[in-house]
Amino acid sequence: MRHQKAGRKLNRNSSHRVALFRNLAKSLLLSENGRIVTTIPKAKELAGYLDSLITTAKKAPTLTVPEGVRFTKRRDKNGQELPLKEGERMATPEELAAYARRNHLRRLLLRDLHDPKLVNKLFEEIAPKYADRPGGYTRVLKLAERRRGDGTQLAVVELV
Repeated sequence: MRHQKAGRKLNRNSSHRVALFRNLAKSLLLSENGRIVTTIPKAKELAGYLDSLITTAKKAPTLTVPEGVRFTKRRDKNGQELPLKEGERMATPEELAAYARRNHLRRLLLRDLHDPKLVNKLFEEIAPKYADRPGGYTRVLKLAERRRGDGTQLAVVELV
C-alpha cells in the first residue's frame, strides 16, 4: 500500500524525475506565451513544483540598496582593513539580514534550476507579478486531442 507516498513516479528514477521537472519548468518559464504542452500526469506534478519555486521567489525581501552602502569591509592585498571612502557607510543589521535572506532564497532556486538567468527572471519579473496572489500560479487544461503514436492524453500547462 502506498500510504503517505505523495507524488507520481512517472516510470523514472529520482534523478531522472528531478531533471524532467527542472527542464519542464525552464521550458515553461522561458516560453514566450507562458505555456507548454505535455502529458496530464506530468502537467499535474509540474504545477506543484512550479508553485513552490514561485512561492520561494516571492518570499525574498525587496532590496533597494542606497548608493554608498557596503555589505563587506574593504581590505587590501594583505588582508588589512581599509577605511571607508567618502560617502560610504556599512549596511545596517536590517539591511544585512534582508540581503542574506534574499541571497539564501536565490541559492535555493539555483540549486533547483541550475540557471542563473532564469532565477533572475523569477525574482525580477515573475514573482512581483504574483505578489498579491496566495498561490495557484499555474493552470492545467486538458486537450481534446491525443498524442500521435501512443494516444496519450495531453494537457497545456500555463502561468495564470
